This record gives sequence, C-alpha cells and structure tokens, in this order.
Amino acid sequence: MGIPEHILIVGLGATGIAVAKFLNSLGKKIAITDEKKEEELKHALKELEGIGFQGMFGGHREEDFLKYPMIILSPGVDSNLHVIGEARRRGIKVVGEIELASWFVEEPIIAITGTNGKTTVTSLIGEIFKEAYGDVFVGGNIGNPLINYVMEKVKRPYIILEISSFQLETIEHFRPDTAVLLNITEDHLDRYRSFSEYEEAKYRIFENQRDDNWAVINEDIPRKRDLKGHTLFFSMKNTLKEGAFYSDGLIHVRLKGKETVYRRDLSPLIGVHNTENIMAALIVSHIYDIQKEVIEEVLNRFKGLPHRVEPVREVGGIRFYNDSKATNVDATRRALQSIEGNVVLIAGGKDKMGTYKVLSDVMGKVKAMVLIGEAKERILKEIGGLTKTYTEETLESAVNTAFRCAEKGDIVLFSPMCSSFDMFRDYKERGNRFKEIVEGL
Repeated sequence: MGIPEHILIVGLGATGIAVAKFLNSLGKKIAITDEKKEEELKHALKELEGIGFQGMFGGHREEDFLKYPMIILSPGVDSNLHVIGEARRRGIKVVGEIELASWFVEEPIIAITGTNGKTTVTSLIGEIFKEAYGDVFVGGNIGNPLINYVMEKVKRPYIILEISSFQLETIEHFRPDTAVLLNITEDHLDRYRSFSEYEEAKYRIFENQRDDNWAVINEDIPRKRDLKGHTLFFSMKNTLKEGAFYSDGLIHVRLKGKETVYRRDLSPLIGVHNTENIMAALIVSHIYDIQKEVIEEVLNRFKGLPHRVEPVREVGGIRFYNDSKATNVDATRRALQSIEGNVVLIAGGKDKMGTYKVLSDVMGKVKAMVLIGEAKERILKEIGGLTKTYTEETLESAVNTAFRCAEKGDIVLFSPMCSSFDMFRDYKERGNRFKEIVEGL
C-alpha cells in the first residue's frame, strides 16, 4: 500500500509513539494530535526526542484533520468522532496501526479477539509456538504494537497478536492466516452505541479471510454467521465432529482426520472460562501441526497472567485474590464461577454502561459485597439487594471492610467488573495497589 508524505497520527499513547517512530524511519512528515495538553504528555514526548513533527495538543480541531491525506488512529480514539467522519467524507484515508503494520508483514498472522480471555490465549499460544518453533513475535493489544515488529526487521516464522475491537474498527485489508473469536459479552457500551455495534466490530477479525485461512470460534456464542475459510468450533456443551470439546475431565481435539485427547487437570488454570481458553489454544496448535508432547509441556507450566484471579495471600485463613483485569461484568461472573466457597466481593470503578443484573445467578456464593468508584451507586441499585452490601471511597477502605466481613475459609475477591480510569491509570496499577494493601494487612 502506498503511504503519502504527510500523515496525521491521532493519539500519543504507546501505539501512537511506535507509529511516529516508524513513519519517521521512512522519512515521512508527521503531525500528532492528542486531546491531552502538552504538559500531560511530557513522558510520551520524551520518547520522541530527536524526531521532527508538528504537535497539536489540548483538543481535536477539525481543520487539523482535513490537512492530511492519511490519518493513523490510535485504538483508544473513538473512530466515530465527528472529525473522523468528516475526514472520511472528504476522501481522507483513516486506518489504525494494525492495518498499517500489516502492509509490511508477509509471515502468517494468528490473531485472537474476544471480550475476555484474549491476553491469556495469546500468551498461551505464544508459549506453545515458542516451544515448537523457537522465536515468534507476540504482540498487538497485549502491549507490543505490531509496528515494532516491522521496525525490528528480524523475521520470525509466526506472528501471534491479541486484537481488540477498537483495533478492528480501523482495518481495511488486515487478514490473519488464523483468526480466533473466544466470546462476546457486553462491554465498552460507553463507547459503542449498542451491543450489536460492538459485536460487529469483533466479527471484523474474519472480514478479509479467504478459503485457505482458518477461523476458530466458540460454538456457544449465541449469534454465529457464515465465515470464509476452514471454520473450526470449540464447545463446552456439545460433542463436535471437528474442532475441540470438553467431556468428563478431558479435552478432545478432532482435526485433519485425527483425534488427540488432553487431560484438563494438566493445566493449573482454573475455571470453565480457562477450559474454553485452552481449547482455543489447542485447536490453533493443531492447525500448525505442533506435537502433543510439546503442547502438554507448556500446558503444565503455564500458570496464567497477573491480575486474573491471581492468588495474593492468606491472612487468618482468609484467601485474597486479585482479579483486577475483570473490566467487565462477564469477567467477574466467570471469576465467581471458577471459585469454590463463600466470597466477599470488592467491585466497582468506571462504569461501562452494561447491566450488572447478569450476576444474579452467581450472587448466591457472595456473602457480602463492597463497592467503590463511579459505578458503585448503579451496582448498588441493580444487585446490591442480593447480598449484604457496603460502599467505600477508597480501595484501601474497601479491603479493610471486606476483611472484617470475611471469616476463616472465605475468599476476598477483588474483581471490579468496571474499567480503572476513575481512580487508576490502568488495571495493572489498580491490581498492584490491591496487592500492596493486602500485603500490609
């Protein structure tokens, strides 16, 4: 694809910085706009020292968006902004970093999306492929932009990417060799006008696939549609002629006329949701003919990622778990399903406008709930009556209240079901703060 001489980058997060460095390496003339003021971007700007660009900070002005033949949107920028729509109406090309980087990649791409579990599955597939093939690139929404791979100019046999719905909004030709859709539940309704619009964004991962590509999808997703290429399903509910399914402690993978069986208890990852995650990873591994012994070696040692139902500490017979990555209601629901015993739940944060009532069927194991953040009043109104519920102003006071509510043998679960941006920089900072507080009890 041809890249014009003058380009506007919208958003100066990690992705915007990486794109600026790449375009500078091509000798392009760059402009950067961000809603934040210059003093708020000093750390980002420090990373761009030595790179010439025109900076337009403190807001988005329409005239700035109409000067350039191409706009590169960072995933955190809403592609439905009026200024973006006006640019498109004027014939200006608007794409994201994933689309841009894909123009320079020839290696097979394995792309994983879903409301929950995509980082775990991307990491697990990455570990299996590293064990089988040596060095592979693992990146995307997981924290290492694909454009960094392009800049490194070191070829790997496979590229494994976590892809968010925000990134999928701005693709045009991006075509994974294998695309995986893990699940779709309510999320980001503070950005999307409807669940249907969010769902459409997720399904775009399959949009450009051809007959020789692979599509891997959870059969238990209520709405399915016809997909191109070889479509494989995984299911917790049904026995499948092809794909992966779970039965009596075993995961069966049927592919290419062969069945391979794995013991579920090989993996230390707990919960039904992680059984689904493992099935997706197994299908992908078998598509690329990785041996069972290699897969089992990785399954046995892969203990999951921080901030995902992560054991923190036991105090006086009370166990504390950090699930700060639960930034939507379904993630908290899955965490509650995966834990045995009575739970004191700490939840709340920035409201993403989904319903909390879907937790009703698992609230029986929640003996008390402590709410914080912007969303606490709405959570209280929707499900506060299902258990003894308290509200607090800080995470520290919430932990102390939860500790007082818990008894020996109980679990204190920090699973916010909201984003972190009302009180913290991101879910990692939030989870690390929870762990610090618990260690200080």
